[in-house]
Amino acid sequence: MDLRCPKCNSTDLKKVSLAHQEGRFRVDTRTRLHGVIVGEGGPDVVVGRATTRGIQQTELSKQLSPPAKWSYKKLVLWFAIVSFIALVVYVRSVMSGPVPASSLPVRLYAILAPAAFISMVAVFWRHNHSTYQRQYAQWNQSFICERCGVVSQQDSPGTSRL
Repeated sequence: MDLRCPKCNSTDLKKVSLAHQEGRFRVDTRTRLHGVIVGEGGPDVVVGRATTRGIQQTELSKQLSPPAKWSYKKLVLWFAIVSFIALVVYVRSVMSGPVPASSLPVRLYAILAPAAFISMVAVFWRHNHSTYQRQYAQWNQSFICERCGVVSQQDSPGTSRL
């Protein structure tokens, strides 16, 4: 099967996943520092060490990154932050008011917050189990033209669309 670019008709296509991986470089460096410093307090010896680890990535590799799953940890963290802010606002409003505070806002929050959290968990679950898989499959079938840079989705040899 002959794969061609839809824009320039070139056969110089590369799988997007391969182009993405080729633009990522693992960095693992170590440095040491030895020295003598002379100052007002007299001479002193300085010894230091540093380690740098990480990944460097080209702009093209960043653009060709695969879709990401949504993090449930971030959902819980943001829910906790919003709950804390709501608590602070409620306490400040109660403390600043001269009349007895109403428990209606607390009751509403006790009902609405869990419902909102459960619905957000459902949205995240649906994205991670349906939308993400579809997007990843499309990304995995995409090719980039090395001549003009157009990204196109094509069936690769040995695979077929259903």
